[in-house]
Amino acid sequence: MSDFLSKLKGLFIVTTPAEQQVNSTDNKPTANNTSQPAPATLATAPVTATGKVSDKFYEILFGAMETNNQPGFDYLEFKKSLQTLAKMPMDEATRYSSAYAAAQAMGVSNQQLNDSAQFYLNILKAEDAKFQESVNQQRQKQIGSKEKAIADLDATIKAKGEQIAKLTQEIAAHQEDMSKMKAEISDAVVKIETTLSDFHATYSDLVGQIGEDVEKIKKYLK
Repeated sequence: MSDFLSKLKGLFIVTTPAEQQVNSTDNKPTANNTSQPAPATLATAPVTATGKVSDKFYEILFGAMETNNQPGFDYLEFKKSLQTLAKMPMDEATRYSSAYAAAQAMGVSNQQLNDSAQFYLNILKAEDAKFQESVNQQRQKQIGSKEKAIADLDATIKAKGEQIAKLTQEIAAHQEDMSKMKAEISDAVVKIETTLSDFHATYSDLVGQIGEDVEKIKKYLK
């Protein structure tokens, strides 16, 4: 990660030592976690995944903001000023006013700060759209083809059921293939939906923070 990206990430995320310890513990494998996901009963069974803020997706989103960073003093520089002032004994209104004073010294107006924040929100929205398209492609690649294969195998099993005596072993082999594919679909659905939920949780968290700043800019910088 570039130095700028690291600093940019620091504007929005503060990781406490306790959180670092939890993250470290979460990444370690547990001895009892050996069970395998059960095969899906239906290939199209819905999966609901609870999203969580992800450092990986923060880096992707920050990378998009870095690539499109506007020259001069804009929302990101304003955010840096707020972060610096947060270390000083002053209330929120004073902190925003002081940061805005620095912006004004650079010839930046209240409206320009709002426009800049909206610019980055649009960048993030575009990233959300691109990620959704990528997820849709993965759904088709990892799930759609396997669902069709299952449907084809099911039709084969029904047709050969009329020749049960002769084709019992062949039917059993097809059923085993179906079970494996259903298990693969279950794993793929969980992984894709969890990934999407993590991204959206991260996206919503970041957009929310910027939105709060926009509201406070409107509130305090009149």
